[in-house]
Amino acid sequence: MKHQQLLSLLHLSSPSLPIGAFAYSQGLETAVDLDWVTDEKSLLAWLEPQLRFSLSQLEVPLLSRCYSAWQQQDYAAINHWQAVLLANRDSAELLKEELQLGSTLHRLLSSLDCNLPSQAKGLGYLPMFAYALAHYDIELESGLCSWLWSWLENQITVACKTIPLGQTPAQQTLLALMPAIETSVQHGLAVTDEQIGMTLPNLAMVSAWHETQYSRLFRS
Repeated sequence: MKHQQLLSLLHLSSPSLPIGAFAYSQGLETAVDLDWVTDEKSLLAWLEPQLRFSLSQLEVPLLSRCYSAWQQQDYAAINHWQAVLLANRDSAELLKEELQLGSTLHRLLSSLDCNLPSQAKGLGYLPMFAYALAHYDIELESGLCSWLWSWLENQITVACKTIPLGQTPAQQTLLALMPAIETSVQHGLAVTDEQIGMTLPNLAMVSAWHETQYSRLFRS
């Protein structure tokens, strides 16, 4: 990877990217509130199945397809995969998060003169991230690793604030899940169109319950 592509990838995956991803826990806050996640061990047990059986079945293959569609300027394919993505968001909060982050990333990329086509307006976070990868000519597998790493880092940050998890266990958890990221990417690239999609019932439930949680720090 060329240095400029690497720098662009680091920029896109940075937790300081001003799109508001830090405001979402994706149900982890409720899992902590219910004592499903209470320490490093239970956090690993919560996150690893999502990497191996959910993100690898949905986000990874959809990012791959959106990336190719942007390269080919196939806007019909982009809209199709966007519809598949939104249909697989299991709760109102997850759906809203997808669209809100997509809107803020669109606004950011527009301000950075990224030559956004008119067809990009109204897209979710995943297809907009795929556009950024294609725009900056970032190699697909590196971009997929970046997406999963950003998701994982955000989840660890949520755990630090809610369990609370100490900084050393947080770093140990990140390191322990690195192999799962690589496995998720390789599995996701082999998923066929008919196999795309996965629901984890516990994740769907805590995400829905979070909507009415009495006290919370995060928006999802």
